[in-house]
Amino acid sequence: MELWTVGNKLIVWFYVVAIAYFAGDKAPQSHVLYFLLYVGLNLIVHIAKAEQAKKALAAAVLLLLILAGKFETPYFWLLIPLSLLELAGFYVRRQWQALILVLAPLFFLPDELYVSYGFIALLVFFNNAVVRLYVKGLHVREGKLDDLRIRMQQLSRRLNDNAEFAEASEYLVKLEERNRLAQAIHDGLGHAMTGALIQMEAAKIMLSRDQAAAEGLLNNAIAISKDGIEQIRQTLKETKPQLEQLGFGRLRTAVERFGAKTGLQTTVIQQGDIAVITPLQWKVIYENVMEALTNSAKYAGATAVHIEVSVLNQYIKAVVSDDGEGAAKIVKGLGLIGMEERAAAVNGTVVADGNHGFTVTTLIPRAVNI
Repeated sequence: MELWTVGNKLIVWFYVVAIAYFAGDKAPQSHVLYFLLYVGLNLIVHIAKAEQAKKALAAAVLLLLILAGKFETPYFWLLIPLSLLELAGFYVRRQWQALILVLAPLFFLPDELYVSYGFIALLVFFNNAVVRLYVKGLHVREGKLDDLRIRMQQLSRRLNDNAEFAEASEYLVKLEERNRLAQAIHDGLGHAMTGALIQMEAAKIMLSRDQAAAEGLLNNAIAISKDGIEQIRQTLKETKPQLEQLGFGRLRTAVERFGAKTGLQTTVIQQGDIAVITPLQWKVIYENVMEALTNSAKYAGATAVHIEVSVLNQYIKAVVSDDGEGAAKIVKGLGLIGMEERAAAVNGTVVADGNHGFTVTTLIPRAVNI
C-alpha cells in the first residue's frame, strides 16, 4: 500500500512540476522551495511510525499545498487529492465519503484547473480504491492461510499422535499374541509332553516286572502325545490367517498405500467366495491391479480408482476402473502386454475399455490347469 501511494505521489508531482514549468510563471525558481518542502514532508510521513505523527504530517502537507497554491501558483492545488486521500484513510471508512472529500475542492478552484483537478482526483481515488481492495483481499487470504497452517499443524500433531498410538497398539497386539501362543503351548503341548514323559518313565520301570502294564503305560503316553500334537495343530490353525484374508488384505493394503502416495481416491471391494482363489491367482490379480493403478496415476489424469475382485460361477474377475480421460482407441503398451502375459499363464485374459474413463478387467478361470 505504501509503495502504491508513493508511486502515485511521484507521478502527480512530476506532472505538476512539468505544467508549472511550462506555464511561464514569472518566478518559477521560487516554486523549487515548495516542491522540495512537499517532497521532504512526504518522506517523513512514510518514515514516521506513530499514527498521530503521520496524521500531523499529512495535515501539514495539505496546509503547505493550500498556501503554495494561494501565494505561488494554483498548480500546487493539483496535489491536494493525494493529501486528502491520505487524511481520509485515518478518519473515513466508506469509499463514497472519501470520493466526496476529494472532489469538494473543485468548488473553490479556478476554472482552468477544473479538468486537471477532476482527472487527477478521480484517477488517484480509483487507484487507491483498487489497491485497498487488493490489500483487503490479501489480508483475507493471509488469514485463511494462517488458519490452514494452524489446522495443518494440529492435524500433523494428531497424525503423529495416532502414528505413535498405532505403533504402541501394534506392539501390544504382538505381545499379547506371543503371550497367548506361549500359554497355549504351555497348557497344551507342555502338559501333554509332561504326562507322556511320566507314563514312559513308569513303563520303563514296569517293563521288567509286568510287560502288559508297561505296554498299557506306553499306549497312554502315545495317546497323550497325539492329543498334545493335535492341540498345537489346532492352535496354529486358529492363529494362521485364512488364505483369502492374506490375498485380499495384501491387495487392499497395497492399493490404499498407493492412493495415499499418489493422491488418488481408491476403493477396494470383494464379492463372492474369494476362498477359492489360489495363491498363484492372487499373485496375477495383485500384479495386474497394481500395474493398472500405476497407468491410471501416470497417464489417465484420474482422481479416483475403484477395484473390485469378484468370484463368479466360472471365472474370477478383477476390475480396475478410473474416472480419467479414457481413450477411444486402445494402444497396447508394455504394461498392458505384461498384464495379458500374466493372465495367460493361468489361462486367463485381460480386457481394456477406454469409454467413460479407463477400465482394465482380468478374467481367470476358477479351475486352473498349469
